[in-house]
Amino acid sequence: MAPNRLHLIRHAQGHHNLSIESHNIKDPTLTDEGEQQCHRLSETINDILAIDCIVASPLRRTLWTAIITFQSVLKARPDMKIIALPELQETSSLPCDTGKSLRELKGEFAELPIDWTCVHNDWNNKHSGRYAPRADLVAQRALKARRFLQSRKEKEVAAVTHGGFLHFLTEDWRGHDMFCGTGWANCEIRTYEFDMSNPKAVVNAIITETASSVNNRSHNLQPLTIDEQLELQAVAEQSWAKDGYITPRMKEALLTAASERSKEERSIVVAQGTRPSLVDAENDTSEGSRTHKRFRAHL
Repeated sequence: MAPNRLHLIRHAQGHHNLSIESHNIKDPTLTDEGEQQCHRLSETINDILAIDCIVASPLRRTLWTAIITFQSVLKARPDMKIIALPELQETSSLPCDTGKSLRELKGEFAELPIDWTCVHNDWNNKHSGRYAPRADLVAQRALKARRFLQSRKEKEVAAVTHGGFLHFLTEDWRGHDMFCGTGWANCEIRTYEFDMSNPKAVVNAIITETASSVNNRSHNLQPLTIDEQLELQAVAEQSWAKDGYITPRMKEALLTAASERSKEERSIVVAQGTRPSLVDAENDTSEGSRTHKRFRAHL
């Protein structure tokens, strides 16, 4: 059985979010405002102590977002660790989206409850291999991430990831240009359920945004067909390619993927998160150290 609910969160404000020039900072951490966003988010999550699994991209801003937001959960569950999952990292190979080495991360987050089991030494290689910023490879690891989350035995799973990647993960492309390379605000949370209604949905680990989650952000969100989502995806990928966030696939390839689906699949409405099945000034060391000590003391 899949988890009852999946809570997806975009990381809080990082130093790279302050300007385009700040994208040249390697693996930045959170701003002071970003830390406050985490505290505010923590206060708004209903029954936060019901969260029994936390997963995060191994980039510093996502790990710190998870640690600060779920501080009360980690205190209440001393055996729980945040699972660092490389598949959840951001799409681009820009310095801000390229992680620190595993050794550096283990040093910064020493004594904090992070499970590094899934993180390998080449996890931050964004120029070749499975984490390269090619749209097809990003889609593949989005599917792999969904399957990992689907396989969890816990009931309430929270995953902290990145703005651009969230569109691949949810396969919902509405508002992709609302912010810089994403339709998700910093520290925004949306809640999903796994579709276990048929074998294809299970194999593709399809997730559906809950009605209450949709209503929380818009009462007038219109349903989209699979073809409409694919058209939006093509537009998003072309736009992000111009900005250097990703290498796009051809629009024709996206439309071909749609044509290969059965009539039954093509009639699925992408409302409330139902999706097609296709498979974000770096703090100095002293600042990172202060953040580490401040929050380790509360755990």
